Amino acid sequence: MIEIKNVSKVFQKNWYALRDVSLKIEKGEFVFIIGPSGAGKSTLLRLIYMDILPDMGEVIVAGYSSNTIRRHEIPILRRKIGVIFQDFKLLKDKNVYENVAFALEVTGTPRRKIKELVLKALADVGISHKRNAFPYQLSGGEQQKVSIARALVREPFILLADEPTGNIDPEGSKEILELLKEINTKGTAVVMATHQVDLIKYFPRRVVKIEEGRIVEDTGVRP
Repeated sequence: MIEIKNVSKVFQKNWYALRDVSLKIEKGEFVFIIGPSGAGKSTLLRLIYMDILPDMGEVIVAGYSSNTIRRHEIPILRRKIGVIFQDFKLLKDKNVYENVAFALEVTGTPRRKIKELVLKALADVGISHKRNAFPYQLSGGEQQKVSIARALVREPFILLADEPTGNIDPEGSKEILELLKEINTKGTAVVMATHQVDLIKYFPRRVVKIEEGRIVEDTGVRP
C-alpha cells in the first residue's frame, strides 16, 4: 500500500530532513512514528501524501510513484488519504457541519450525498450534537474530532495523523487515541506521528523511531 524506498529529502543549506529512509506500511496497519521535534516525522508524512517529493529514492502510495506522478494526479491521490494536524486547520468562519462538508464540496460531490456522508462522519466521531457550533466554541479535543471527521468523510484507505494530540490535554489525548484505534479496527490504516511516547502504552502497535532523519528502530509489531 505504501512503500518508501531509500528516500532522502534535503532542505535549504543542505540540511537532511530524511536520509536513506526505507519503510513499508501494509493495508490496515496502525503505525506510530516517534522521535523528537525536528527528527523528520512530519516530513515523512508530507512525502506520503505527496505534499513534497523526495530528492532521492521513491515513494509509492496506492500505486502512484513519486517518480512518475503527474501534477493533476496528486489531488486524485489525496482524495484517498485523510490527514489531520496538530493545529486542527478548521475554517473559522464555518460551523462544524460546514467544515466537514467543505472537504466534499471541493470535489464536486452531490449535495444530497454530502449531507449523508457528513452526518455519518460526525456520528462516527461522536460530535453530531455540535454540528452547528463554530470552532471557537469547541474545546481542543472537540476541534480535533471535527478534523478527524473531515478527514474520514471521503472514506480514505489511510489516515495520517501529525501530532494529533499535541494541543490537547492528557484526558483528551487518550480519547483521540481511542477514536483512532476504533477507526483502525474498521479497516483504515493509521499512521500517527508523535513525540508523546507515553501514549503508545495505551495501544501497543508497530513503532518506527526516527532520529536525525534516519530510522533507528522499527518494532515490526502488527495487530
